[in-house]
Amino acid sequence: MAKILLITFPAEGHVNPMLGMIKAWADRGDEVHAVTTVHYEERIKRLGAHVHIHPDYIRTLHVEEGDLDSMQPFFHAMLQTSYDILEVVETLSENHSFDLVYFDMFGAGELVRDYLHIPSTGSNPSFVLQEAHFDTPLYRKDEKADHLLEKIQERFGVQPTRLMQFMKNRGELNIVYTSEYFQPSVDSLNDSFVFIGPSFLKRADQHDFPLEALEQEKVVFISMGTVLGDTEAFFNMCIDAFEDFDGKVIIATGEKVDRSLLKEAPAHFLIEPYVPQLEVLELTDVFITHGGMNSVNEGIHYHVPMVVIPVDKDQPMVAQRLTELSAACTLDKDQLTPKQLRETVEKVLGSDTYRAGIEKIEESFQAAGGTEKALKVIDQFIQAKQTQS
Repeated sequence: MAKILLITFPAEGHVNPMLGMIKAWADRGDEVHAVTTVHYEERIKRLGAHVHIHPDYIRTLHVEEGDLDSMQPFFHAMLQTSYDILEVVETLSENHSFDLVYFDMFGAGELVRDYLHIPSTGSNPSFVLQEAHFDTPLYRKDEKADHLLEKIQERFGVQPTRLMQFMKNRGELNIVYTSEYFQPSVDSLNDSFVFIGPSFLKRADQHDFPLEALEQEKVVFISMGTVLGDTEAFFNMCIDAFEDFDGKVIIATGEKVDRSLLKEAPAHFLIEPYVPQLEVLELTDVFITHGGMNSVNEGIHYHVPMVVIPVDKDQPMVAQRLTELSAACTLDKDQLTPKQLRETVEKVLGSDTYRAGIEKIEESFQAAGGTEKALKVIDQFIQAKQTQS
């Protein structure tokens, strides 16, 4: 029986891809200890893992993408979160000897590895990004960042090799939840990256969303993820675009939207802060998304063609790849009009090309090997490391 330490980054698109691995370890009798926030506690506990909580500074933080000044508080929160995670790990290490640390590409993963001196495997929730993608002044040292980095060094004796490490933690082995077919420029990557495809666990969260209202209807589902703020203007544009749509329009606003700033929508709209995304996608005809990898993978799983409106991070790359594979149409958020959005959705609805493109990607996911392949590769990796020591 292996003993696994799992370090999450507290965001839907980072935690959800890990769930299949957590379940696979727990189902075969391995002992999994996950360090996360209270928001994900029950979701992970249900899979059979032990959960250890750290404070959540990320979930309610307002991030203005592309604005370096607003990114600095995000960096501070990531540093404080890293300190708190290391504090939890310090306590855990007094009673547990772990065989492996499995960590998200965002956050404290490499610091935990360096603190514990144990084998590491990275969890890569999106495409593997090339080094050039990280050569940006996204984070910078200021008085607060210096203070937090000094606290980490003094208490735990570890430091990042560079500030962007907090956005690109890498293990000696890295599990990627997509397929080689979908990954751009896959031939440029080394064999430390193992592609297993995404896994999908139906989430047992309680909801009262009226799924029955979507049956026998054309359904457009709109979601721009859970992190961005200031999306009221975009959702108002969607209301204008689909005010006379013959079907149902679902908008998942997220928790940060000010509902008082949204227009009154016609009766065929269902607008909620949260919707059960997997269940809704199963009944959706076109998915309007920001192109976050978690949402895109779920859309592909249910064979839903997409209209992608990327904002930042990996989203432009995901949108470009979907377009290259004839699985989606991509629109520029800065030039978007209600008319253009409506016409693009009608184009996707009226063509078999996009569904065929989606189905080809899904076939590559099914052939990628899944968690069974990941367990085999990780077991071999741990055994090799134990032999070396």
